[in-house]
Amino acid sequence: MAVDFLKSELKTFSLELTPKINGREDVDFLIRDNQLYLQSINLDTIQCSIKISKQELGELKDNLFITLVLIIDKEPKVVYLIPSKDLTQSNSNIFIENEVSLMPSLSNWEIKVSSNTIPEFAKYDLENMISKLKS
Repeated sequence: MAVDFLKSELKTFSLELTPKINGREDVDFLIRDNQLYLQSINLDTIQCSIKISKQELGELKDNLFITLVLIIDKEPKVVYLIPSKDLTQSNSNIFIENEVSLMPSLSNWEIKVSSNTIPEFAKYDLENMISKLKS
């Protein structure tokens, strides 16, 4: 559902989403030289954050983006494109680094979504970020 919605949204900008070779199904995609890590969050439930394993995401880099699809009223409605390096913003209310020193494999990045944080996501709206995928 989230993948099809993302594909249709990207099509309006003449961009095509392709699965990454050796990537995780429905998670890893490419647009030109950019890698997209797809996550969705269902705001119809009490889910208000997602956690992404640091080990799974890998090294944060300029061409790695977290693509967050918001599901509202059982339908994907909004796409945010978050540069992976933005996860390190310590002054952010939406990105949290959870470090587990005794078990590094459990360390993760957390992205919080709520009515209070939605305004902060505006800059990551697909329309505002599309130029980063085209460059």
